[in-house]
Amino acid sequence: MSVDRSIVARGSSDLVVENLSVARTPSTKPKYGPARKGAKAVKKLERLEFGSHTLTPEEATMFRALSARANYLAQDRPDIAFSTKELCREFAVPTRDSYAKLKRVCRYLIGLPRLVYLYDWQDNPQTVDVYTDTDFAGCRTTRRSTSGGVIMLGTHCIRHWSTTQSTVSLSSGEAELHGISKGVQHGLGIKSLFKDLGMNMGITVHSDATAAIGIARRRGLGKLRHLDCEDLWLQQKIRNKDIALVKVLGAENPADALTKYVDTRALHMALGKMNMISESGRPESAPAAAS
Repeated sequence: MSVDRSIVARGSSDLVVENLSVARTPSTKPKYGPARKGAKAVKKLERLEFGSHTLTPEEATMFRALSARANYLAQDRPDIAFSTKELCREFAVPTRDSYAKLKRVCRYLIGLPRLVYLYDWQDNPQTVDVYTDTDFAGCRTTRRSTSGGVIMLGTHCIRHWSTTQSTVSLSSGEAELHGISKGVQHGLGIKSLFKDLGMNMGITVHSDATAAIGIARRRGLGKLRHLDCEDLWLQQKIRNKDIALVKVLGAENPADALTKYVDTRALHMALGKMNMISESGRPESAPAAAS
């Protein structure tokens, strides 16, 4: 008897593509509307500095609806996690450039409609591997960094994330330290979940940031007083052996694809590290589409 070794993430990418086909192309005439106050007004001015026009209220509503659906798909599609996260950051004042980014995501989903998670038979792992990476000051507007991560249980990908850091980091080491800290938080959450199931798992955090690893492994604050709470918390976790922090090569870190736009080769490498493959068509187990 043959056993299917894979589980298909059936994100309905067709919904995004179908809705995009009925969406109107944004008009070229700029419509700025009445003056606004607060953070939204600042974001609007920042967009206008780059020469992009804001969408009409109807176009903005369509953009938000389609981007929200793409973001829903990203829960099972790490290959679009960063792209959809960036789309959702532009909800306040979407522009024609925002709409162009959305169309690129939809074209990508047309070319790669299915992403298959492979869960091969394996011995029970004793540790949970957390891969973290950070793109320092990647946002051109706010210069905030993006943290990405992947949690692997042996060869099985059980979680991924791509988030914009809430503060502006002053160095790549500081940004990477925030990324490692977030990875540790997610890892401890997974460890607690396994403990409820009667399994005592260790945590190994993998990072390609030499400076951040050095900060986390030492004792004391040094000159990084603005990082005192997070730094001391992370150092304590390492000293207590709650986690193990190890170095991984950047070219072998799957979390790299969750922090910035990458080329096809780097994306396929990351998906391979997460034990995922791309396929076309509909899975045999999927219900037939209604005519």
